[in-house]
Amino acid sequence: MKFHMINPELDRQISDIRLKIHLSMNGKVSDQMTKSGIIYKKSFGVSIPRLKEISKSYIPNHDLAQRLWNLQIRETMILATLLQPIDEFTTEITQNWIESFNQIEIVEQTCMNLFCKLPDANFLCLKWTQSDKIWIKITGFLLAARLVAKLNRTEMEAIIDKALQSFEADNFHLYKTIAVCLSCFCQKNKEIATYILKEINVFHTSTSIGQQHILNEVKQEILFLNNL
Repeated sequence: MKFHMINPELDRQISDIRLKIHLSMNGKVSDQMTKSGIIYKKSFGVSIPRLKEISKSYIPNHDLAQRLWNLQIRETMILATLLQPIDEFTTEITQNWIESFNQIEIVEQTCMNLFCKLPDANFLCLKWTQSDKIWIKITGFLLAARLVAKLNRTEMEAIIDKALQSFEADNFHLYKTIAVCLSCFCQKNKEIATYILKEINVFHTSTSIGQQHILNEVKQEILFLNNL
């Protein structure tokens, strides 16, 4: 259990945020998410644009973000990624958050709103793609996709190498994320795209659903880029 010092202003902000979430709830969206296998401890089905709108009413604050995250409600967790100051997001907190990941939406939002802005983001994505834990590995590849412009050739080749080895039980989210990552890498330049296509050509004879998906997605991306 997480304990926090009494802070009337933060308590007021938390109550205010929870009220805004309740007023913005969408039961149909929440039900549809559950039917699609997107299951949270609690979810109100509030849209991402609405959550971003709510976040703009508050100054980024570490204690506020941590309290929101610890509520473990879909909407407050996403708001936490929007309100957490980068310079106060420690290595320990990063590890605690990533160890708790079990929903692709939270991974996507955290990578987009927070992880890609960390000063050691390149190191983290390299480290996470090498993890034995599926959700940490998924986070690593999704973060790498967001860091295409910042990764050098050596870093990209290391991530591509891990991608070619990462097909544990054809995990749906893992191979989908790897396909996104490699497709984004193809946008870097023609040399990288050619390198990736050469490396994944071995998938042509594979019976793996994941490898076939990756091959098809990357080939479609390269075809699209060549037609621009």
